[in-house]
Order: sequence, then structure tokens, then C-alpha cells
Amino acid sequence: MTSYKKKLSQATTPKEFLARLENFFSDESTKAWQAFKPEPTDIIITTFPKSGTTWMQQIMHCLRSNGDMDFDEISVVVPWLEVAFDMGINLDACQINPRLFKSHLTAEEVPRGAKYIIIFRDPGKVLLSYYKFMEGWFFEPDSISLEEFAEVGFFNTSGFDNYWHHLKTWWVRRDDPNVLLLTYEEMKFDIAAIIKKLAKFADIRLTPKLLELTKHQSSHDFMRKNSTQFDDHATQEVVDLRCDLPAGGNASKIGMSNYSNKALILTPYLQQKLKDNWKVQIQSDLEIKDYIEFKKLVFELKGNK
Repeated sequence: MTSYKKKLSQATTPKEFLARLENFFSDESTKAWQAFKPEPTDIIITTFPKSGTTWMQQIMHCLRSNGDMDFDEISVVVPWLEVAFDMGINLDACQINPRLFKSHLTAEEVPRGAKYIIIFRDPGKVLLSYYKFMEGWFFEPDSISLEEFAEVGFFNTSGFDNYWHHLKTWWVRRDDPNVLLLTYEEMKFDIAAIIKKLAKFADIRLTPKLLELTKHQSSHDFMRKNSTQFDDHATQEVVDLRCDLPAGGNASKIGMSNYSNKALILTPYLQQKLKDNWKVQIQSDLEIKDYIEFKKLVFELKGNK
């Protein structure tokens, strides 16, 4: 009897892209994180995708481990809640204290009882980074335009897949003592100040030596030179199988992409669409006129002073 092996391929249309994306998380993995009961000292890094998640994972792991780099992939030592079960990771397993986790969940969905670090980033920058991340992994390069991707993968979304909904749910919790809100832009501007805030938030004693070590090991140059530890290859292997994707796709991280030479800019149409969505989703509810004003408000929060 002849057996046929299913031919795997990346998506080439928005419809195919969405169909592959639907299988990203298994039902079993979802049940596992929903049943997870964090400890009060646990810290969950709960960002929207492409907002500095991997960068923050490395900063926090360096702080708690005094710079230990003995790991295959950062999301193995700082597990991703939503895919941990599929990767064979027990969320209740021991870790170096404090236990760290990654997530993209909203404040409404994330397991309660832990500490939470949230990073916000300019929505236009998020969109560009998200497109670069998915191109060459979930869909073939040049097969789906940025505008097509934006419509199905960024604007017409819901729940934790929706940038504005994620932002609003965490903004509501801005005064909670177990929530630390930051911006990606502030991290780029003064990473030393951010590291000090993080150490205080996590109850980690920060010495001058640990501060310098953390700055070095979370720098773009360091993470690029050690890129295989931050490229999510172990996570990607599991996701590829679930989403019928060929192995070896380019899930780019830390500013690296096989297609980085291609000009990628926000068209006037997308710029206006971003403004319109901010006005409808954020300004109408929160009375914050744009991301520039939002950044300032985040910076002025009590926990950030």
C-alpha cells in the first residue's frame, strides 16, 4: 500500500495565513495555562507580540541568575504560558527564584496572583515588526503585502490578538502594586533606569556589577551574537508541526530578518488607519489622543518615577 507524505508549505494568501494561525495553540495547552495557579513571587512578562518580549525575558533571567547563559532557548527557561504544554514544559516546575513566564494575554485572561511586567510599543512599529516576523515563517516572502497582512493580522482581530484591547485591559490595572507598565521606547532610551526598576519590582538585589552585566547581556550586539538562544527555534519546531509549516522557516528575532534589505514602510493608507483605530479604540474610551501622549502617561506612573 502506497503512503503519501503531506507536502508542507507556507501560506501564500491572507486566507491561508489565518487558517495556519488558528492551530498555533492546542486545546490542551490552553487548558494547562488556564489551570495554572501562580505564586505571588512569580513574574509574568505579558506584552503584546513584537513589543520587546524576548528582550525582557533576557533582562529578567540575567537579573535572577546573575548572567547564566546555560540554556538552549530563552523560552525554555522563561516558559511561554500559552505553548508550554505543547513544548513538554510543566508550568509548576521549579525555576531559579523568582519564577518567570512569558505571555501575550490580556489582563482579563492572564492567570491571577502573580506580578506582571507589561511593555507597550508604538502600534505602527509593532505592525512592521509583526509582518517581518511572520514573513518567511508563516507565509512566503512577497506573497502577502503589508496592507493585506495588516487587515487580517492586526486590525480585524479580537481578544489578546488585538493591540488596542490588550493595551486597554492593562491600562486599567496601571495602579495595581503587582503591575509594572513600561514602554519599548523608554527601554531603548535608558535601559539602566529600566533595569533598576525591574530589580526593585522583582525584589532582586542589584549591585553595580549585576547592573553592568545585565546591560551587556541584554544588549542588541550580545543577543545578536548569541542569536540561536533567542530565535525561538524550540518553540518553532512545535508550532511548525501544529500549523503544517515546513521546518526551517525564518522566525526572525531581535531585529534580524532574512528579508531586512527590503524596504518596508507604513503607507499613507496604513498611517491613517492606525490613527483612526487609535481614535476609535483608545481616544474615545481613555481620552488619550495618541501614542505619544500615552508614552508620557506611562512614564509618569507612580511605579516609574
